[in-house]
Amino acid sequence: MQETQDYVQAVLDDRLEQELLAEEGTEDYIRAENYREEMIEADLLKAMKARGYYDAEVIFQDNETQDLSGIYQIDPGIQYKISEIRVEPQNFEEELDFPLIEEGKPLIASNVLQAQSKLYEQVQKDRCSFYMDVGHRVRLNQENHTAIIIFDVEVGQDAVFGGTTFGGQETIDVDYLEKLIPWVEGDCFRREKLETLTTRLLETGLFSRADTTLPESPAEDGSVPITVSLKEREHRTIKVGANYYTDTGAGILFGWEHRNLFGSAEKLEAELKLNQIEQNLNFDFIKPYFLRDDQQLNINASLGLEDTDAYEATNFETGASISRDFTDHLSGNTGVAYALSEIDDGEDTETYGLFSLPNGFTYDNRSNPLDPHDGIFLTGSIEPFFDTLGQSDPFTKIQAGARTYFELSNKQNIVLAMRGNVGSIVGDSSADIPATERFYAGGGGSVRGFGYQEVGPFNDDGEPAGGRSLVTASTELRMHFAKNIGGVAFVDAGSVSESSSPDFDNMSYGAGLGIRYFTGFGPLRFDVAVPLNRKENLDQNYQFYISIGQAF
Repeated sequence: MQETQDYVQAVLDDRLEQELLAEEGTEDYIRAENYREEMIEADLLKAMKARGYYDAEVIFQDNETQDLSGIYQIDPGIQYKISEIRVEPQNFEEELDFPLIEEGKPLIASNVLQAQSKLYEQVQKDRCSFYMDVGHRVRLNQENHTAIIIFDVEVGQDAVFGGTTFGGQETIDVDYLEKLIPWVEGDCFRREKLETLTTRLLETGLFSRADTTLPESPAEDGSVPITVSLKEREHRTIKVGANYYTDTGAGILFGWEHRNLFGSAEKLEAELKLNQIEQNLNFDFIKPYFLRDDQQLNINASLGLEDTDAYEATNFETGASISRDFTDHLSGNTGVAYALSEIDDGEDTETYGLFSLPNGFTYDNRSNPLDPHDGIFLTGSIEPFFDTLGQSDPFTKIQAGARTYFELSNKQNIVLAMRGNVGSIVGDSSADIPATERFYAGGGGSVRGFGYQEVGPFNDDGEPAGGRSLVTASTELRMHFAKNIGGVAFVDAGSVSESSSPDFDNMSYGAGLGIRYFTGFGPLRFDVAVPLNRKENLDQNYQFYISIGQAF
């Protein structure tokens, strides 16, 4: 019964959140109020029936002394139980196996719909039917409060996929579109594959509409020709972004993207980032379906200036990599890169020519990258470096990271988010490794409350020196206070060590609170944090951060 109470309460809360679109005190407002009360009463009755209480009664007692106030009284009656389950035709009965709708169990509408969906999956699993449908009927016995559930299965003739014709595209090659088709001509006909094709087409970002059309019946040979009608969207996008962190100041981002450079969804992106410590111009080119359907080519080049407390650097970087999707969530990449850098670390100015071989993997099954409520995000990389100019001995940089999310309460939208990162540089001492490749921590991306690069070793001049190992961790509790407003409480920890082994004995801790404003594209973030174990050389005893998206 408690589950039913929670379900009905959720329905009531949802209806009460809907605002009345009329001026208070007017006749339209009174009519709107009366209409909403009647609709809520009807919706609550539907909710009770959905939980098997078909004899339920809902009565509203209005509070005439206060607008939008009153009490809904619910008499549930007796919950109906399942007395019999049938599948027609009977030869499909063995396909139904769903324990939540066994005889003697309560009649719950959602369970019946799930059973219907499962039955559909089972029936179509070994069939190629051009038409198939599974529906259900419920016969109630009001005398003994029981119900008979009847599932009706309709199966048409077998069919196979015929040829596929695309129309409406103007600048996109048909060869590329054909690579998105999840079947081969002659394959067993499955309607869900049509949905997969539509999803793939829309996910390219090249189309605003993708509609599939079928004939009324298969051809004499059983083949089904597919016609796909497309409408292209604009392939170029301009973006502008901004953020503000106490330690790095105001930041501005300008971007331009072309998603169909040569007619096969090749993407070229240019991005300019500007803040008080970094100015970077970056170009990325992505070629999908490179040599294989599950593989893409990435080519990048960037020119940047960095002016931090740890070093001043002028960098030119370029590289190429191949990434491959192993599953829907797992991908890997390997490539080559070259970085020409002039670095002043406060003691010397050196020029490095670093050739590297980056390799990595990513596993991501998060529900929403900008505001995830569940899932995990794992990364790992190993990158050997060789200095072609002889200023640095060879070294290898190894990193791994994990993020996970748990939805503690769907009703209050409470999410527990956790993050951990670890890194190690195997090679000579920190002083022999270019300052730009050492590990640093502190700031909005690692340990909030500490300034940028303020976690870790410092040199004799009191400036961040960086190190050869890194470990950071974060925990956030996220919740909604209103429809578009939420908040977070968080604790961050981290350390940077001069040795290649992470140091857990000299951790820095920061904690804080944040506000989130949820928009249609992601949350706007405002966080304030303080260091819990303040160090003498810290510039400030607090930091705040403003940006788009959750911290991680």
